[in-house]
Amino acid sequence: MTYLKPSNRIRLNLFLLYTLIFLIGIILACDTENLLNTDFEMLEIEVKSDSQELIIGDTTTLKATVDYSGDPSALIYKWSANDGRILGNGSSIVYVAPQSAGRYTITLEVTDGNTKKTSSIHIDVEVGNAIILLSNRYWNGNAFTQELTFRLRVDEIHRENITLRYEILQDSAEIGAFLSIAINDTNILQDHLIGTVQPDEPLIVIDDIDISHLITDTGIYEVKLTLDVVDVMENAWLLKKLVLIGLDGTLTEIQ
Repeated sequence: MTYLKPSNRIRLNLFLLYTLIFLIGIILACDTENLLNTDFEMLEIEVKSDSQELIIGDTTTLKATVDYSGDPSALIYKWSANDGRILGNGSSIVYVAPQSAGRYTITLEVTDGNTKKTSSIHIDVEVGNAIILLSNRYWNGNAFTQELTFRLRVDEIHRENITLRYEILQDSAEIGAFLSIAINDTNILQDHLIGTVQPDEPLIVIDDIDISHLITDTGIYEVKLTLDVVDVMENAWLLKKLVLIGLDGTLTEIQ
């Protein structure tokens, strides 16, 4: 059996320690090199809006221009706003202005999991000229055809393009319905399918209709919203809001 002098034993231990440190350093260097060699794709985005000046409750379409060196299907889009509502997802969405005037910021974040970019745009919202009815009124009844009727008094017309916007909530309904809208018994929408089958959560349906050809002068008009339902249920469909853009006046329900 060979015995090492204490001084030789210390040298051997130091040699083994230095060797271990050297090997660990090589391993760490390899891992760092692998990390540094991770492929990061080039990503640039810019958000543009059809309009940056809206009146309360109005809508605009926002589109993202994306310059990406990788596979576009890998991109994840996340839109946010400090007020108002965002409808849709992906590279194009609809922004619904809130009920208060002010400047609002809409932000888009796009990522592929490694690279992330954000882009923001400002939207100025003014009170403008519009008749807004926060109805929050359910279509109810025991019939398959249910109606809500309103009296519209137009005091002043402010622009050529007059728009009617409805906002309807599919609340407890488990299947879609057919919506018709008439002004003074003239249909502006006929048997339009809204909603879906068994939505995971209450679904908001929003749409705009040009009514310029019918609202041509001040006066009194009757606005009727008819819902043809497939399944009669209580509190199934809620008319949350009616907005007539470009007018001054009043809108009241006829009981």
